[in-house]
Amino acid sequence: MTHVATDLHGHTRFSDGRAEPEDYVHFRAGLGMEVIAVADHDTFAAVPRAAEAARQLGVTLVPAMEVTSFVHFGTPRAEQVHVLAYFPPERALDGSLGQTRLGARAVEVCHRWRELVLGWLTALPEEQRWYVDPDRQLATLRGTEFPALQDFLNLLLARNRLVYEDFVRHHVEFWEADRALFGWSPEEAIETIRADGGLDVVAHPARIRDKARMDRVLDVAAGVEVYTSRHKAPIAAEFRARAERRGQHWTASSDDHGHVTYVRPPDGTPQRTIDRICAGV
Repeated sequence: MTHVATDLHGHTRFSDGRAEPEDYVHFRAGLGMEVIAVADHDTFAAVPRAAEAARQLGVTLVPAMEVTSFVHFGTPRAEQVHVLAYFPPERALDGSLGQTRLGARAVEVCHRWRELVLGWLTALPEEQRWYVDPDRQLATLRGTEFPALQDFLNLLLARNRLVYEDFVRHHVEFWEADRALFGWSPEEAIETIRADGGLDVVAHPARIRDKARMDRVLDVAAGVEVYTSRHKAPIAAEFRARAERRGQHWTASSDDHGHVTYVRPPDGTPQRTIDRICAGV
């Protein structure tokens, strides 16, 4: 089986990573990777810049999103299940991703995130708010100018560690309280990805505690993320064998956020899977 050197799952500062999109692509291209994906959480914001950087370097940029869904939403057993959505490279710059249901949802996620942050900020005592936002600038920022999760955490760490810890506890409700945006099941997320013309791949499946429920998700998914920094070698081998028995696609990725030393994905992704992503629906 032919494999392609890939990293199909990592994050930029437009979600919970630290890298600029251009730096993200340059780093991986420098390692000899032929196909690279930016897969930020619930947003395509980094894709155009990453695609332009990839074009200049002569590597392939796959536009992607790590879609948040839940099992047992609204109960003490609630767990996030992330499904990666991959689209053909030409869609990175043609504007079509913004016309998808995932694209519309990404805009709403950005809007709701801004509301959550500003609501929390307004409720702070005046002296604490002054340290975080002394010039009242945050409320003037919109869209991708407004700091995403990691950028906002970095800002808080730099200005007031006490409120940083308060916000870390508070921001969890962004996912757990918004049923309209995040209360859908993994199967519903998969259905949407396919309707938008993407390939669905379940991300780091080993992290889910409810193994029986995850097995049912994997049964309907088109693909499985086999190699990731979250999977030790024996676990990765089990998921790869499972995918190959069932004729499913599988991928090799880092799930890098820029917080620790980069771990290169071993081996690579099968050419068959890359061809399927590039072909679209």
